[in-house]
Amino acid sequence: MRKNSLKAAPSSLRPIGARALKSAIDTLRPHLQGASILDLFAGQGRFSYAALWEGAKSSVMIEKHKDTARRLSALRPKKIPLERTHQVICQDVWTFLEKPPTDLYDIIFVDPPFEDWNLELEKNIFKSVVPFCRVGTILLVKYPSQMLISNDYPGFRLWKLNQFGEATLAYFSYGEA
Repeated sequence: MRKNSLKAAPSSLRPIGARALKSAIDTLRPHLQGASILDLFAGQGRFSYAALWEGAKSSVMIEKHKDTARRLSALRPKKIPLERTHQVICQDVWTFLEKPPTDLYDIIFVDPPFEDWNLELEKNIFKSVVPFCRVGTILLVKYPSQMLISNDYPGFRLWKLNQFGEATLAYFSYGEA
């Protein structure tokens, strides 16, 4: 996949690192073929584009920064087949999640700004994504390694944690025992 460079991106933009992205894609590969992706706090869209490259059928990316969203909309790595679609919605994540969903997703990737991370934000993530989940949806949360994430959210089961320096990836499945 070609590097996507977004100049003048907000300083809070922390794209998923190469090692973490490779690990996430390797872990999720069995689930990516034909999957629908919801990418919250999309930033540069690296997760979505990697998932599309690996076989996901579609991605909806939510990014509130107008310039970043505009550049993300215009970007389409050449190696991603045309039948695999991506949509960029320039909107605050919380505003998007307040609306009734028009689709359910197979994989939801959440990568909020680390400086915003706290217990309240964590609780809001889990509560707010439920309407967008179907049984078996995978929720992948990237959060600061110095924080702990709860594995006690109704309907969600933690099945893997991977730490990459300042970031940790937590994998949850929804609606499965």
